[in-house]
Amino acid sequence: MRVYETALRPLLFRLDAERAHELALRGAALGGRSEVVRRAAARAFTYRHPALETSLAGIPLANPLGLAAGFDKNGRAVRMLGTLGFGHVEIGSVSADPSDGNPKPRLFRIPDDEGIVVAYGVPNDGARAVYERLDGPRRVPLGVNLVKTNDPARPANGPEVYEDYAASLARLQDRADYVALNLSCPNSAADKDFFDELPRLDALLTRLGGCRVPLFLKLKPTRDAGVLREIVAIADGHPFVSGFAINLPAGKPADLSLRSPRASLERLPGAVGGPPVEAYVNAILATLKGIAGDRYALMAAGGVSSADAAYRKLQLGATVVQLYSGLVYHGPGLVKRILAGLAERLERA
Repeated sequence: MRVYETALRPLLFRLDAERAHELALRGAALGGRSEVVRRAAARAFTYRHPALETSLAGIPLANPLGLAAGFDKNGRAVRMLGTLGFGHVEIGSVSADPSDGNPKPRLFRIPDDEGIVVAYGVPNDGARAVYERLDGPRRVPLGVNLVKTNDPARPANGPEVYEDYAASLARLQDRADYVALNLSCPNSAADKDFFDELPRLDALLTRLGGCRVPLFLKLKPTRDAGVLREIVAIADGHPFVSGFAINLPAGKPADLSLRSPRASLERLPGAVGGPPVEAYVNAILATLKGIAGDRYALMAAGGVSSADAAYRKLQLGATVVQLYSGLVYHGPGLVKRILAGLAERLERA
């Protein structure tokens, strides 16, 4: 971590955020082609402890810390990412058809808060291309995050949405250990509110009819317990649903925990990720756990940049936690540090 923070991060932070992200992803993809590099990375970054071993909807995991969707949208670097100590890796979001996403610039750093602002609009190569890329062995379980194709010419409209998800699920479920349905991408303006009408969620799950691997619903964040109860009740009618995850809130909610001047943040398009949303997401996680109980697994991201932050989410009911923006500020060594601290806390508990 010290090498990354003192040498690599200053160089990367001179670049546009998306450019730096692309360079990191290319480096990971290139490194993943070499067995020697993969073995060296696994030796350097893997941290194992019996207290960390867990499972997600029946999937055995070496630890509860995963890489969130968004870092590797197209499955380009799965082989390398699986060597960095994560218990699981989630790629995507992937849609049935390719998408260019939103105009650039669309990724920004907020260093005072160690956060990011994301306005990508789910650019990806499409389900067919990602399917071909995921053929091969991997070190850790893989999740594939699916989303409706972001096409301004085809805004969300009933059955077309269900068919879009069904097509990508049919294509990719056999390449995944689990699938997550992104139901509210905060940066896909024409589609992000489609499932606010909850009968549409029931219609989607009815159309899918099932899934050969555990399926998770990635929900639009809401503190409305009544809405969350309705969502859980809908899931109860579809036994192939294994659990839930919570998406980033759209825009810049008033109760984000910020050091940065809000005025400067409001000028940036997109949704905030990282420590500023931690308390916001944790409140929703606690409510959702109280409603879902133990019959559903819960995946929690948002501000996981320390062992304390990861442990808080586990205490609130998360089955696994995920990080992304923490890598931007602390590099891959953060994974091992979080796991070591988490093992200590779990042993004490």
